[in-house]
Amino acid sequence: MASDEGAVLTVGEVMISRPKTMPGAALVADVRKAFENPSVRTVLLAGDDGTFAGAVERDAVPEGARDDEQAGAYADPNPVTATPDMPIPEAIKLLDGQAEPRLIVLDHDGATLRGLLCFNRGVAEFCVR
Repeated sequence: MASDEGAVLTVGEVMISRPKTMPGAALVADVRKAFENPSVRTVLLAGDDGTFAGAVERDAVPEGARDDEQAGAYADPNPVTATPDMPIPEAIKLLDGQAEPRLIVLDHDGATLRGLLCFNRGVAEFCVR
């Protein structure tokens, strides 16, 4: 979806509502396996109940990390997030400050993972599924 088409929408209307996740107890080996896919830039960790447990960026896991370590140790403790009712223009401002063009979407409780807002800067489009 072109970014100008989304300008009048909310994050909830544009986000990927069922992003791929790994269990909160995922190991470094699991995350490394996910990163073998070059399109995976961030691994989202979540509990069985949908509670957001962290986001591990590709460059956050050091080469020396052991495969049997908990991947959550390398998760960003304070990722930039959005809520489903946030207007897209506000979300774009948040995206502009990010190294990776992704925003984690959490419920207003600040804990429940609702989705992922993904922007393809190269073609100025939102990723939708």
